[in-house]
Amino acid sequence: MIIEFHRNMLADHRRNEMFYEALKQVIKPGKTTIADVGAGTGLLSFMAIKLGAKACHLYEYTEALKLAQKLARANNIRGCHFINQHSTAVAKPQKVDVVVSETLGNYALEENLIETMNDAKRMLNPGGILIPGKVMQYAAPVTHSQFYDELAVWDNVGFELDFQQARQLTFNNLYVRTFKADGLYAGENAIQCWDTIDLYRDENSVRKRKISWQIKSTTTIYGFALWWNCELVPGVELGNSPFDLPTHWEQLYLPLPAPLLLNNGDRLQLKLVSDTRYEVGVNLRWETEHFNAQGQLLTDYTQDMSKGHI
Repeated sequence: MIIEFHRNMLADHRRNEMFYEALKQVIKPGKTTIADVGAGTGLLSFMAIKLGAKACHLYEYTEALKLAQKLARANNIRGCHFINQHSTAVAKPQKVDVVVSETLGNYALEENLIETMNDAKRMLNPGGILIPGKVMQYAAPVTHSQFYDELAVWDNVGFELDFQQARQLTFNNLYVRTFKADGLYAGENAIQCWDTIDLYRDENSVRKRKISWQIKSTTTIYGFALWWNCELVPGVELGNSPFDLPTHWEQLYLPLPAPLLLNNGDRLQLKLVSDTRYEVGVNLRWETEHFNAQGQLLTDYTQDMSKGHI
């Protein structure tokens, strides 16, 4: 177990406070039962017990669960039941009133949130509550060259050497980066929601969507930034938007293989395909098309994480 991973999460006070507020809104002291899926070191369950939850069932398949048990004893937290298995492997889980799962990553779906919550709904009593209940994913074009320049070092290795094959691998990957608002396209409808996930439904692990931008002034695009916003319960939201308060999560950078110069009247189109099936892991494909004002296709790029491995 890498304790640093858990330390970073627990050091994120905004994350902790928003989950605390969500639990506070749904827990009826002495009555509510909780399933904490991907419980880690147990913080969410400990919060729930302190808020009056009747019982918490902690599902965690890693060694972190042993630490959670020690922490529960050290803090005199009672009413916790520890299950050292992945929740999907438990044949007959205890029925509960609330399922809470903080299985979010820099890319919202990288820790199998959809697959975990699709399965976890079988734990709910009638009228039960999921935390989170909804996830929205967003994209915006990147207009600052910094991150592109970092990746394009293969162009200038020197010594009369050609490293273009290595460059191709680099530009078929996504990268965790922190964006500032002034590094993103600021035109009309600059921020596009490309995916809405209702976790109360059985959602598909393969997500597809096309979005586009109508360019009003000359600008150069170096890729796309992705982020998410999560409705924990109605009125309580948490996300990693570059326009919001920072969390331990960052944004993602999807690079273009070369900068795109767009003029007034041009249209930029992005198709995103996300695949988080268990047998796949995480794969993202992004297809970029640049049309001029007359509708003529000028540039067409397809990039795919599966092509970014050595």
